[in-house]
Amino acid sequence: MASRGQGIDVALSGQAASEVSSEVVVDGPSGNKLAGTFLLPEGASPTHRIPAVVFITGSGLQDRDETIFGHKPFHAIATTLAQAGIASIRCDDRGFGKSTGDGKLATTFDFLEDAKAQVAWLRTRPEIDPKHIGVVGHSEGALIGLLMSQAPDPAMNFAVLLAPPGISGGEILVGQSADMFTKMKVPPIQLAFTLEKHRELIDAVVANADEATLTLAMRALVDAQLDCVAKPKPPEATIESTVKQGLAQVSSPWMRTFIALDPAPAIRHIGVPMLILFGERDVQVSPARNLPPYQEGIFDCPLKPTIVIIPKANHLFQPARTGMPDEYAAIKVEIDPEVVKKISDWVVSTTSSQPSSQPSSQPTGPTSAQPSVPAASPKSSP
Repeated sequence: MASRGQGIDVALSGQAASEVSSEVVVDGPSGNKLAGTFLLPEGASPTHRIPAVVFITGSGLQDRDETIFGHKPFHAIATTLAQAGIASIRCDDRGFGKSTGDGKLATTFDFLEDAKAQVAWLRTRPEIDPKHIGVVGHSEGALIGLLMSQAPDPAMNFAVLLAPPGISGGEILVGQSADMFTKMKVPPIQLAFTLEKHRELIDAVVANADEATLTLAMRALVDAQLDCVAKPKPPEATIESTVKQGLAQVSSPWMRTFIALDPAPAIRHIGVPMLILFGERDVQVSPARNLPPYQEGIFDCPLKPTIVIIPKANHLFQPARTGMPDEYAAIKVEIDPEVVKKISDWVVSTTSSQPSSQPSSQPTGPTSAQPSVPAASPKSSP
């Protein structure tokens, strides 16, 4: 059996001449198998090694393309990177698609280990430069990329973080409620009461409260939320079912870990060149709440990341009117092409300026720091 970081691959026919796509299986850290796509630009070889990235999906079990409402943003980014000479691997989450393992019991840290296994797999490929391996993570995947970047021993050489959380998961959930109910024009007093009930539930989860306490907190939150959006209230049986579903969600290993996980310490120890993108109209990982910890924390960073806010973009980096999730399916644009270009250009520039490990080269020192531009982008989305 192959060891962790190794895998098998089968070339696919009918691919564009500029890259070769292979179905691969990477051995995960828990005996799970991660099925994915390895995209290798034409011309890469053991004597001409090239950079590569690992894609890391957001929360919820997702496929390798991070498919949502028919949109496949990771496929679009991987294709553009390949055209620029950057290889990539993107895998179905454990327990989803063709990957094995129990994704329902996995936490953020389990998915982090899966991402590390993919980095290790890339290091075994003779066509890949082991000094030029990075990650592209979205939402929770961006948080994982942040955790992998820690000095003095980062797991990779560079990172692109798309909508990375800058506050704890519990604060994100309360912030999402605040933003969404505000856009729905819920009266301020009613909104404040609902957010108070949401915080009480989060506090109970963090405190490992007993089932009775959690049930009371969940019922109070559901009642408050329904008062905001449902008139008249649904039948009692429907409310009880909603409470039961909510309890199952907050009791899951993933949610308990997510609620308590605070990225602030990791932000202060970023140890690789990093591009951070936020969508101006993102209501799931709001830049108003999640950007400041990066702006404040990077003063202590060994390396200063480049931070850009994409005007008018939502959580999926589509050009959006409100940013609300109910727009995602209706927007025809999969992902803003200018965002994809910005990612590709940055990866090419960053890997070009880092020391390589071509077979003919002498050993080189640590990767060099990249300049930071902690400011918003002036460009407009279409």
